[in-house]
Amino acid sequence: MNQLPDKKWVCNVCGFSSTGAEPPESCPQCGTDRDHFEEAHPGAKRYLIIGAGVAGVSAAEAIRQSDPEGSLVLLSEEPEPPYFRMNLTRYLAGELDSSKLDLHPRTWFLDKRIELRLNSKAVDIDPRERRVVLSDGRVFPYDTLILTNGSSPFVPPFPGANLPGVQTLRTLRDANQILEVCSKPVDVVCIGGGLLGLETAGAISKRGARVSVVESLPWLLPRQLDQAASAILQQKIEAMGIKVYTAAKTQALVGSDHVTGVQLEGGPLLPADLVIISAGVSANLDLARKAGLSVNRGILVDDSMRSSDPHIFAAGDVCEHQGRMYGLWLPAKAQGGVAGLAAAGMPGVFAGDPPSARLKVLGIDLFSIGQFTPSESADVLLVDKTESAYASFLFRSGVLVGSILLGDASLAAPVKSAADAHQDFSAELARGISAAAFKELLKA
Repeated sequence: MNQLPDKKWVCNVCGFSSTGAEPPESCPQCGTDRDHFEEAHPGAKRYLIIGAGVAGVSAAEAIRQSDPEGSLVLLSEEPEPPYFRMNLTRYLAGELDSSKLDLHPRTWFLDKRIELRLNSKAVDIDPRERRVVLSDGRVFPYDTLILTNGSSPFVPPFPGANLPGVQTLRTLRDANQILEVCSKPVDVVCIGGGLLGLETAGAISKRGARVSVVESLPWLLPRQLDQAASAILQQKIEAMGIKVYTAAKTQALVGSDHVTGVQLEGGPLLPADLVIISAGVSANLDLARKAGLSVNRGILVDDSMRSSDPHIFAAGDVCEHQGRMYGLWLPAKAQGGVAGLAAAGMPGVFAGDPPSARLKVLGIDLFSIGQFTPSESADVLLVDKTESAYASFLFRSGVLVGSILLGDASLAAPVKSAADAHQDFSAELARGISAAAFKELLKA
């Protein structure tokens, strides 16, 4: 009778190795069952990714395309499979259901031999032993580690910020809690007039909530729009029945056992059954600091997304590249792909990306990319403005470096292509081209 040849098996929980025709019934080191043993291929690398957002999933996909043999584990703190976080506001608005949020079906991860571990929170990294410890004591060894563990919502230290009824929107669980409150007509105050704050306000307004938006700066979307464009946007939002307060600072959130209102400095007390804070995010740097990585506002990475430890890469909201933190979907996806390629030993370079934004949910056509305010004496700004629409184009040394399209964003694709390609329009500018004529040029 032919005996099956011996193979090497590795526990993907603690790294224990065993030799035999089949894996052991359980791991003698950590006690896990045989389902957690994988056959070890000679020379196969062990890849570990912490964080299952778009950066982590993109990194996993790039690794598997480049290295079909290596073991690949993707850790997620959340109970749900990886989903389109950027579409949570569309889910809030009822534009899609939760089944449409998934980045990939579960079979996709199985087919690509990506071991997806949900409810798995990493709490420590030992870079010397190259292993990661989870909150439940499990240990995952690695040859190459990619940190894509994102960021957390920043909550300013307002008095009353810890009251029940005050929350942020970051996860599917957050969205479901908001929907539960908004199942009946309620007063909601959204603190923060950025993209997330406005999309959240528009979404719950569609659910029948009475919504107010509070922005501490002089105008809405200060990172995406100049003041003239923002004034048009505000008119459109207020026409939907959403109240907008700009240059309005929150003094306190009031209430005893539950939030009941938002007191503005020198202004009114806004009634609130729910307060949603969208005041930016901060990178999750605890793990990086424990690993001794170089950090500033984020984990410092080079063009291949490699950190100060040659065996650790980072991508997405948690990393800082050439002094910039993007906090946006498309750059996170691109960075994840580069990190995955580089981790697998393939050439990969992230050369930066002009920050761009689209506004969802509200039904307002808006696109913004790059810089929109002149900062050098030779900068040229072309503006085409009406009561309901606004288009601006900023040029530096003849190159299109930024644009705002509000009311009609049909030129978003050619504008982005020109900005990405650093296209030079010096000849057209020398002829004194107008904004309206430039729009026609882009259409051609």
